[in-house]
Amino acid sequence: MNELNNLTDDQIISLAPAAGSLTPIGTVSSRYSFVPTLTAVDLLREAGWLPIHAEQSIVRKTEREGYQRHLIRFAKNGLSFDGERVDLVLYNSHDCGCAFKLIASVWRQICGNGLMVASEFANFSHKHIGFSPDAFIQSAGEIASAAGIIAERVDEMKVIEMTPDERGVFAQAAHGLIYDEPKQAPVLPHQLLEERRYDDKGKDLWTTFNVIQENAMRGGLKGITRGGDGRIRRTTTRPVKALDRNIKLNQALWFLTEKMAELKNVEEDLSTVSA
Repeated sequence: MNELNNLTDDQIISLAPAAGSLTPIGTVSSRYSFVPTLTAVDLLREAGWLPIHAEQSIVRKTEREGYQRHLIRFAKNGLSFDGERVDLVLYNSHDCGCAFKLIASVWRQICGNGLMVASEFANFSHKHIGFSPDAFIQSAGEIASAAGIIAERVDEMKVIEMTPDERGVFAQAAHGLIYDEPKQAPVLPHQLLEERRYDDKGKDLWTTFNVIQENAMRGGLKGITRGGDGRIRRTTTRPVKALDRNIKLNQALWFLTEKMAELKNVEEDLSTVSA
C-alpha cells in the first residue's frame, strides 16, 4: 500500500470540498438527518480502508455548490490480484441528491481504469435518516469479503476468447449503452475497440471490456457530428465527468460483460455436450 496516496481530511476537502461540508443544503426538510461524509471516511479508515482519491461533480446552480455529489475511492491491504485491485467507492451528497452508496470497484493498474461492479453483492446503500455506523461498516466488510469472488469473475473473463464477430456485437451493445441515440453518435461501434496501448492487444473478454470502458470514459476518439445546418464537423469525444453518469455507465458495461461471459460459458458447455 506504500505506493498509494493515503489522503488526509484536508487533502480530501481540497479535491472534493463538498465532502467537508458540516451542514446540509439549506433547502432540506426538518426530517433530513445530516451525516458528514468525513464521519463515514473515519469509519472506513478504522476498518482498514485508506482514502486514495476524491472528486466531486460540477454544479449548474450556485446554491448547490459545496453540497453536491462527491466520490471517494478507498483501497485496503490484501485485495490486489494479478495486476488488478478491488477498491471501495463511497458516493454521497448533502443536497438530498442521494444516500450513502458503497460500491466495489476493480482498479486496473496498467491503465488506471476504475471499473464499477454491478453485482448486488457488491453494492450497498445507506440512508442518512437512521444512519447506522455498524450496518455501514458491515457493508464495507462484505465488499472486502467479496474481493475473492470478484477476482474469480475477472479471471474467468480473462480466459474467454472473443471472435471478431463477437467483439463487434459486444461493441455494438456497448455503443447503445453509451449513446442514447446511436445513429447520431459521433463515433461508430468499432471505434470503441481501438487499443490505446500494446498490452490491450488481447482479444479476450476482460481486455475487450477494458478497452471499451476506457474509450467511453476517457474520450479522445476522433469522430464527426452533423450540425443543424446539415454540415458535417470533425469532433473528439469528451471524457465522462458527471459522477452519476460515470457510475451508471460503468455498472451498465460491467453488467453487459457479465452477460457476455454467461453466454460464452453456455456456448462452451453446449460444445462440450455435442462433442
